[in-house]
Amino acid sequence: MLKKKNHPIIKDENVILFPGMIEKYVENGLKFAEETNFVEAVSCFDEASKYKELSDMVQSVYILSLLEAGRPLDAKKICETLYEKRSPFFEQVIELYLTILLDLKEYKQLNEVLDGLMKDSTYTFQQKKNFKQLKELSIKMLTDTTYSADEETKTNFDKEQFELSSFIKLPYGQQEHLIQEAFHTDITEITEELIAIIEGSDIIPTIKSLALLLLGAAGVDNEVTVEKFGFKETIIPTAPPEHTAVDRVEPIKRCIENLLEKDPSKLQMTLEMVHRHAYTLFPFDWVGYTNEVVANKYIEYVDVLFGNSVLRSDEFFDLLIVMEESLEVLSGE
Repeated sequence: MLKKKNHPIIKDENVILFPGMIEKYVENGLKFAEETNFVEAVSCFDEASKYKELSDMVQSVYILSLLEAGRPLDAKKICETLYEKRSPFFEQVIELYLTILLDLKEYKQLNEVLDGLMKDSTYTFQQKKNFKQLKELSIKMLTDTTYSADEETKTNFDKEQFELSSFIKLPYGQQEHLIQEAFHTDITEITEELIAIIEGSDIIPTIKSLALLLLGAAGVDNEVTVEKFGFKETIIPTAPPEHTAVDRVEPIKRCIENLLEKDPSKLQMTLEMVHRHAYTLFPFDWVGYTNEVVANKYIEYVDVLFGNSVLRSDEFFDLLIVMEESLEVLSGE
């Protein structure tokens, strides 16, 4: 006679969970997520996670479901767990994690994570290129909100390196590093050198953007003439034009999210491109194009990259291609 198996019954306060019930929650959660019913998926994962630690694979689906259900803080916590334990599944959600930090305006943490990712040999050249551009955008956001001239500052940099004749001979990566290091320092002694860098005809657009942001963060109100991508304007760093591409990122992002909500891969790639182009275009704008048009243009361009259509030539795509090529120069070293 076969012995009756004793299956453990899990008790949690007044709730009794019979064998297989937790697994059923997980199974249903995955099923709901696949059907894009993210609210129900989250409900199932919430219940399952009360009683056991979910597998990394399930947690990666849980993160996406939480985001779609409007719970970014909870999604962030799970991302942090996968990141800290160096889970192989973290690679699948890294872009979501970076987007969460950006949306939550947690720029300092974003920079720290990006620094770690750019040193990690796990990621491809293209991924590191995207990480680098996102870091530059986050630096802009961080300095807009945290810089104070009253902070204790340092001046231990080599002024000669910022002189245009010397600066232009440096590799692009070193140019970028020098300017990034100058944030939160007293740049009074190199203000004129930074202006010369911004106005230099042989300085790439991204470096001009970074130097201009540095002047603005430091409260410099000297006039600077900026020229890039066919645009030219004399501005004051502390008072850039009222509408720049960076200022329009959020409304454009919302348009893209509405249009690509069922295509997360294309959504992420499109958002990253908009972010890095807005930064390299600063202080200028996609002049003459509404947020909706810009969103659709970028979606169309990414669709071409996916091999789903052929690029048609027009002024917007010409600008987009030139910006992308300028960024490749910086990341191609």
